[in-house]
Amino acid sequence: AVVSTQSTGDHAASHLGRCEGHIALIRSIPLLASKGACLVPNTTLAKTGVSQTDIVRGNNRDKIKDVVHDIASSAHVHAEHCEKLMADLPPRSTYGLLPLTPAKMFLNRLQKYDFDIFNDRTLVRPPSLSFVLFKDSMKVDMKCRVKRYAATMDYMKKQNSRR
Repeated sequence: AVVSTQSTGDHAASHLGRCEGHIALIRSIPLLASKGACLVPNTTLAKTGVSQTDIVRGNNRDKIKDVVHDIASSAHVHAEHCEKLMADLPPRSTYGLLPLTPAKMFLNRLQKYDFDIFNDRTLVRPPSLSFVLFKDSMKVDMKCRVKRYAATMDYMKKQNSRR
């Protein structure tokens, strides 16, 4: 069966949205805990043996790290799927999937600080984010230019062969 580019793009965007949803949940844990709330799904809490009050009070940091690791692992799986699907898309349509770059940077930073969401360094936006996004957008732009150049050269070859 032939998969259309549009459905592949939709599928990639779906995985990106799920990845970003998981990241938003992780980022919200400290803020909501300071207000006495917890939005982490009960199934995730039960799997790791953490209660909502543990998260709100900041008790059992090691178990909270396990909760964050579980959610981050799911986000990482969705990021990987999105990246694999991006390879099958035309270069120009990958511009819409550039938010994958900061998502992956956050997941890497979270891993670097051992999934400690209460550590301020995990939530700080890296100063290199703008540069990395610019670099990734230039890669997409260069792929578009190369593809356009190749199409132009093919057209010129066909025109010359007709003469």
